[in-house]
Amino acid sequence: MHATAREFFESAREAARDAARCRRQLDAMECRADGLGGGGFEPRVRSTPDPDRMGARVAALADHGGMLERRMEEDYRLIDAACAVLYGRDSRGGLYALVGWPADAIYHHYLALRTWEETADLLGYSASHTKHAVGMALEFADANGQMWTELGRGMAE
Repeated sequence: MHATAREFFESAREAARDAARCRRQLDAMECRADGLGGGGFEPRVRSTPDPDRMGARVAALADHGGMLERRMEEDYRLIDAACAVLYGRDSRGGLYALVGWPADAIYHHYLALRTWEETADLLGYSASHTKHAVGMALEFADANGQMWTELGRGMAE
């Protein structure tokens, strides 16, 4: 599936971006749906010969919303898997147990969608040092293997 830890986290970053896009679209659809069917008390003249135009619009919105929800579920499965690699399935292991703060840097950059500069500032390091430490952590994860990394155990244990 993913040849390297970097590719895995790049995929997780794209999933986080996609989930955010889906959420924005769903929020916009909800706002538009609030405006559907807001009838008043005054008589209106129908401008279209289609008597079920409103029903078709509602059905189209529901279909699109369902598709967005399914995409978000897929995105969150990958994000959850990335969090398991970083912190373990029980939040007491993972890459963090093995390398410390660089795992947090991976989380902030790849999953929380922060820039390297924002991530470094948040963690109190320079961007170049943060990138270097993340590179080393990803290389370690590749050498260690995903299962052992999720468990928070190094190869030598």
